[in-house]
Amino acid sequence: MAELEPVRFDDVDAGVFVPVGVLLRRVRDRRGWKQYDVADRSGFSPSFVGGVEAGSRPVRRVPTIMRLADVLDIPREQLFGWVVAEVEQEESGDERG
Repeated sequence: MAELEPVRFDDVDAGVFVPVGVLLRRVRDRRGWKQYDVADRSGFSPSFVGGVEAGSRPVRRVPTIMRLADVLDIPREQLFGWVVAEVEQEESGDERG
């Protein structure tokens, strides 16, 4: 399996926190896919994908993270990093984006 290049976003690279759901939506948009496409490729329901992107369904389970990373063609390590940053943000109580 070829190593995937990380997906770059200027704000994230500059140290700005961006929620995981927003980042996943950005990746999906870059791919030119609809939520249904991600759902179809991943086996998740469209409502699950929409909930993740909206932030109402946090991504915390390892198999879910791995499946989403694989479907969206982003390095698993990158998505794990985004999830860790989100958890740290939540635990710090800092609601600033």
